[in-house]
Amino acid sequence: MKVTAFIRKTSAKNNVTDLARVYFRVRDVGGVDIKAASELSINPNHWSAEKQGYKPRVALVSEEKRMNFDRDIQQITHLITKEYHRGVDGNWLKGLIEEYHHPNINARGGNKAEEYLLSYQIQKYIDETPLAHDSMKHHLDNLNKVLRYERFRHEVMHQRGFHLCIDSITADDIRDFKFWIQEEYRYVDMYPAFYQNELRRNVEQKRSENSMSGSLYRIRTVIKWCIKRGLTRNNPFDQYQITQPMYGDPFYLTLEERDKVYYADLSGLGATYPVYRDIFMFQCLIGCRVSDLNRLTKANIVDGCVEYIPQKTKLEHANTVRVPLNQKALDILERYKDLEDALLPRFSHFGYNRKIKEILKYVGIDRMVRVLDPKTREDVAKPLYEVATTHTARKTFIGNLYKQVKDPNLIASMSGHSEGSRAFARYRKIDDEMKKELVNLLD
Repeated sequence: MKVTAFIRKTSAKNNVTDLARVYFRVRDVGGVDIKAASELSINPNHWSAEKQGYKPRVALVSEEKRMNFDRDIQQITHLITKEYHRGVDGNWLKGLIEEYHHPNINARGGNKAEEYLLSYQIQKYIDETPLAHDSMKHHLDNLNKVLRYERFRHEVMHQRGFHLCIDSITADDIRDFKFWIQEEYRYVDMYPAFYQNELRRNVEQKRSENSMSGSLYRIRTVIKWCIKRGLTRNNPFDQYQITQPMYGDPFYLTLEERDKVYYADLSGLGATYPVYRDIFMFQCLIGCRVSDLNRLTKANIVDGCVEYIPQKTKLEHANTVRVPLNQKALDILERYKDLEDALLPRFSHFGYNRKIKEILKYVGIDRMVRVLDPKTREDVAKPLYEVATTHTARKTFIGNLYKQVKDPNLIASMSGHSEGSRAFARYRKIDDEMKKELVNLLD
């Protein structure tokens, strides 16, 4: 059985006013081919048939609107997949979609059984809790894992009545779920029919222990939220210990390595590489997260400083981060002064990471660093250019400042970490030079 979302309308290339209704189609063996319209609509130029949702970059449409639309597509697809059975027709599909848009349209005497599904409560938590953008993405990804796991138990293991429910979930259920997300990358090839509608990049990679711990922490958060609201007293995590995440020592560019990249001639790589180098260098000079970097506009520059409120922590503490711009940073901004509003050219996260690695390799930043393999949890030696990411820029800012100042609270005020942050502590690698300074105090 296959569920597909599609539209039937096209528009002229620059037309941004037309709207097309989103339809859902169900096909199965035996000639089953039924369709029904939803209440969702989208400009045809914004629709990605491959993604079955918004294209990755769409101007004039807010990120929240795109996320909500894509979430509705996913949820309707999962609902159809979960409820489908042989013998259904177009009226069944139409009614199911209508019930999704209007949950109370077919209320049956106040039956609350659905409220005790873990998946239902994850969705309710997302809907009712103020979440930063990245946190919302992680919880939505977790919701999809839970729904896919239940569907796997139904269709592959033939356990039709299986559900994870907040009142009955046990520590053994958590162990089984963790084993499934650990092994799912193997199942993709073992059960191709089951995974035919899933994006390969979401399911084919082996997950690290840290990634799996993150998924379980988010489930625990929802369970505790349910307990606090009086929905259940059951907490399976009383009998289950989540594996603690492990992080290797932070690695970053020295000031000499940073300057080698800053002044390098990249003409042999291509026209876009100097631009990505400028973006990377600017991030090294102000230390912001990549999600904040891509949002900066000329309005964020105030009296020679860049000012912004970190998106990741704005719901916990909406503190304004203020970082003075040195001459290197000012020179970079001068090169892009003709941009209408953005501080720097906009970029895709994936493309930016790839360009960083290619630039560092070209410049010869090949110092071997010890990193923790996320899959094996063993430390391995790799050239710096091979493991560098956007976060390397942030660590370069924090690590080099800490070597000069050694005041975590002062640096945290410019990095956006809260005082005493455990996450911030990972950036402060105590190197041999600093240790020698301490020992010399005993002379």
